[in-house]
Amino acid sequence: MTIDSKENLPDWIFPWPEFDVDWDRTGLIIIDYQNYSSNPEVGLGLTMKESCPAIADYYIPRSTEVTIPNTKRLLDRFRELSKPIIHTRHGALLPDGSDMIARRRRRDADAESQSDRPAMWSKGDYEHEIIDILAPEKNELVIDKNSSSPFNGSGIDQLLRNLGIDTLIVSGMATDMCVETTSRDAADRGYNVIVVEDAVATFLEKNHDAALSGLARVFTQVWSTDDVLAELSK
Repeated sequence: MTIDSKENLPDWIFPWPEFDVDWDRTGLIIIDYQNYSSNPEVGLGLTMKESCPAIADYYIPRSTEVTIPNTKRLLDRFRELSKPIIHTRHGALLPDGSDMIARRRRRDADAESQSDRPAMWSKGDYEHEIIDILAPEKNELVIDKNSSSPFNGSGIDQLLRNLGIDTLIVSGMATDMCVETTSRDAADRGYNVIVVEDAVATFLEKNHDAALSGLARVFTQVWSTDDVLAELSK
């Protein structure tokens, strides 16, 4: 059920992440599928199409035609089974961004000066909201974070433990950024983590593959959407 990292690294000397999944203690976490990152008509979508069309030509179809539809399949199935669902949103919690770390504030200022568009938006902005197709329902947690990982920027750890969750199914963006950081943090806190390789995306295919390879070797298992849905159907 994992990607082919084992074939690509036949001399890897350490054990691969192995664990049994208790589906009664499993939740779906959908990371940062927000308008700024995943709606091609606003935010980063516009910036990429104007400034780096080659990246846009890969990332936008990957998101709109593959990873968002697969995330919707996972979301629908978890809803049908009344299993826990957690959404995260990344961005400043204050309109002026003063709650962000200084390096991030400088980066966003530089991005806006270069493109006349921010690189990230604040809570309350349209761009900060989750895209319509994956919009949370009232019984689903929405975690706002001003850092890459909610384990660093929110109280998600306590909430997951209150919900009785010990395994996380991870989808979202970006594979080599918030998805990877969240997955590593969760694994280091003792959670079983499954990253769904065709329900996560980033801007460059090589970065996507490298992030999944690193996760699969040490921290998580990497499954496909079909693998997860098949197990949920048993």
